[in-house]
Amino acid sequence: MKKYIIISTIMLLLITGTIYSADDIYLKIPVRIYKGSEYLKGLSKEDFTLKINGKVRTVEELLTGERSINDISERRNFILQFNLTDYGKNITKGIEFFINEVLRLKDNLIIWSPVKVYRMRTDKSKKDIILDIEKIVKEDSFKYKRAKESAREQLFSIVQKFIDFIPNVKDSNPFLSNTFRFLNFYSSEWLNFKSKFLIPDVEKYYGVFALLSQKYPGEKYFINFQQREVIPSLKKYNSAKQNIYDYISRWMGTSESSSFSSISSKINRIDKSMLLSYNFDTEKLISPFKGANISYNLILFNSFRQSGEEADSVSPDLDGILRDISRSTGGVSIKTNDFEKGIDSILKKSDNYYFIVYKFNGKKGEKKIEIEINDKKTKLFYKKNFIPEEINLLIKLASEPKITISEVKIKSHDLSFSISGFSRTGKGKKTGIMKIEIKLIDKDRNPVMNKDNTLRAEKDSIKISLKVSRGLKGFFKLKITAKDMNANKTANFSKYIELK
Repeated sequence: MKKYIIISTIMLLLITGTIYSADDIYLKIPVRIYKGSEYLKGLSKEDFTLKINGKVRTVEELLTGERSINDISERRNFILQFNLTDYGKNITKGIEFFINEVLRLKDNLIIWSPVKVYRMRTDKSKKDIILDIEKIVKEDSFKYKRAKESAREQLFSIVQKFIDFIPNVKDSNPFLSNTFRFLNFYSSEWLNFKSKFLIPDVEKYYGVFALLSQKYPGEKYFINFQQREVIPSLKKYNSAKQNIYDYISRWMGTSESSSFSSISSKINRIDKSMLLSYNFDTEKLISPFKGANISYNLILFNSFRQSGEEADSVSPDLDGILRDISRSTGGVSIKTNDFEKGIDSILKKSDNYYFIVYKFNGKKGEKKIEIEINDKKTKLFYKKNFIPEEINLLIKLASEPKITISEVKIKSHDLSFSISGFSRTGKGKKTGIMKIEIKLIDKDRNPVMNKDNTLRAEKDSIKISLKVSRGLKGFFKLKITAKDMNANKTANFSKYIELK
């Protein structure tokens, strides 16, 4: 029996395991393919070339996946991240809209404030859930704002002390020593500020996604409410920089040209570091989303501060970094201060992807993945690197018993498939209890068939056959859900089929 597992990004340093026999273990790599702005559908496994550590491997099977937040047939996992310092009424409206129009009782909800990550109870009244989220986001954004403003004032103080020093010095030696000291100190403090308040903590993403991957089945959706003003105002620093250049032009002779060159070089490095993308590997941030197959959605909004208030600057490259994550994970990115509009855009999006299935060869070393298709005008998004610990854990998970839907066949209008890997409990003859749901969805995403039943099984596998109405003709999406009622585990299968 084949055992499949998605290659996912899990926090692995805390986990050890043994490599299990891998003769029948197959791994799945999620991949999204775009040609221009359009997702490329209709590919077969023959269209793909898979290389692992430079060696061509056989694509055993190609599976398709499609998901939408509007699909409430199974439990959904939501992570709402709030990266902000200014809490406004629009945020309250967005929270209310999401809880009232999107969240269902069986969903899992995580709130990621600027300070902490919270798992929310969804078995309360919607009003109470909204109040809980509002309280968390308001309080934590205020704490974050105070900490950020304190650090920002430290930066401003460093610059102001230097600005006050310049008019009182005429000799080049104290000017040079103080200028180098200022630039080194400011650069160090700026990088500390950037690391603490601007650069995402990638390890934290791995940790949260690990919890979801191990404990909470179902599709996973990430929505980031991102305030665009994140960079401290640069007016004071730019003023200090101009003062340095003015002093050099007035007082320094040609004998100090080498010092002037060193100063210019330091200033250029600081200027470059003002970009969030400087020395930051965006792929490292995208990787956990790709690996865990989590749809990243982005709502970018401007500060709610009143006109005349001091505000931070908009990072010139923040938008691009976050939009790259969204595109590569099948999500939506939108710039708006209307959170209802932003959430509504996310609800309308359908995410399509492929699973490339290959047979694990038992080697547990680092894996470098390369995937190509025949059409060179396409762009592929997938996780490219896996460390040995990731592979170890994946094999361990794949080796554990799992409910599996296999041998799915449709001939004419006769559908058949098998289910195995479910648990059987009880005294005497152990019995498995399976809840089966079968859906056909047309091209307009309307359900045209919906059948469900609960079955008891006294064997390790069951085979199910049923007839589909001969009145249904054309292309449809087939969705099969099998829930093991004893173990509370669910398996899903989806495939596009043609009925003639």
